[in-house]
Amino acid sequence: MRVVLDTCVLKLATLPSAINPAALIVELALAGLLEVWVSAAIAEEYTEVLASDHPDFLARFLGGVQVCHPLTELRIIRHEPDNRFLECALAVEAEFIVTVNTARGHFDRADYQGVRVVTPGVFVNLPEVRTLIARLAR
Repeated sequence: MRVVLDTCVLKLATLPSAINPAALIVELALAGLLEVWVSAAIAEEYTEVLASDHPDFLARFLGGVQVCHPLTELRIIRHEPDNRFLECALAVEAEFIVTVNTARGHFDRADYQGVRVVTPGVFVNLPEVRTLIARLAR
């Protein structure tokens, strides 16, 4: 399953919590059960946000992602940096963008040309993801 993770998901994954859907998503990715894609722009944003406080987490996570080079620059989403995530998702035909930014100006549509936009909580409760979580628990 191809996914693109918004930076906010990685930031949430670093927070201590007994129930943390974002951390579970990262765990699935690190186990190789999700195919996470980034572009250079996304990796740069991850680094800007996470490198100072969570360098080991960032290095481990980036070590397992796939890198794409989108050929199209989009101007669909009003919060301009969010377009980088959509560009990457469309370039690799990802099934999902996972984000908490679903308010106006961010990802305010549930679907962009076949790429579904979901929150971490919704994502981990999808039947196909529940199957992956069960494999992780073994």
